[in-house]
Amino acid sequence: MGENGAHGAVRVANEVIASIAALAACEVEGVAGMDETSARHFGDWVRRQTAHRGVRVQVEADRSIHLEVFITVDSEGKLAEVASAVQANVVEATERMLGLEVGEVNVFVSSVAFAT
Repeated sequence: MGENGAHGAVRVANEVIASIAALAACEVEGVAGMDETSARHFGDWVRRQTAHRGVRVQVEADRSIHLEVFITVDSEGKLAEVASAVQANVVEATERMLGLEVGEVNVFVSSVAFAT
């Protein structure tokens, strides 16, 4: 993601966008953590995409951001409520910090953390 101005260019790495989204997701009650392993798969090698901190980032030509967030939810958490709260928090944090529109945030609950 980048922006050209009168004084030069500003570029933000996809890893930074992913870090913002991951931190916002982890702030939500019921999220036990990010699932970095599930965010990566073989298709990434073909499309040259990467996942960072459990988040896959795609920036479109119109500069809208599309995110896939892979989370682990506490066993006591209500999955739909946690996922919805993650979406809202990720959109708010990303738009506030980057000043760009978030096109979509897809949340994948890829595992559940049970108390031991």
